[in-house]
Amino acid sequence: MTVQKRVVSGAIWVDAVLYLDRTLRITYSPASPGGTVRLIGELDATNTRAVARTLAQVRAAEDILIIDVGRLEFVDLAGLRMLTGLCRDGVAHLADVPAGMRRLLGLLNRVDVLDECA
Repeated sequence: MTVQKRVVSGAIWVDAVLYLDRTLRITYSPASPGGTVRLIGELDATNTRAVARTLAQVRAAEDILIIDVGRLEFVDLAGLRMLTGLCRDGVAHLADVPAGMRRLLGLLNRVDVLDECA
């Protein structure tokens, strides 16, 4: 695990890098209420299982997992199913859902998931 520092409104926040591959990075910030996991890059069939394992480990330490997906550049059906499954189970909420992901949920007639995930 590596650590990233960032400055927000004059305060120094420390994010832990929980997962890293060629296309995706997962960071965790415990400073937010409930902790926030950020998915940065591309979530697809090549990394969905590893991401699910990583999120399960973080979930064990949090009541509700906040997953910021605003910096996802791409998500395929496998990744979307994994994320929406967490929301349906009531263990996660998605934050900053990008327009492309909203559109994909609309095409799949699953816009209701945004209510479960918000």
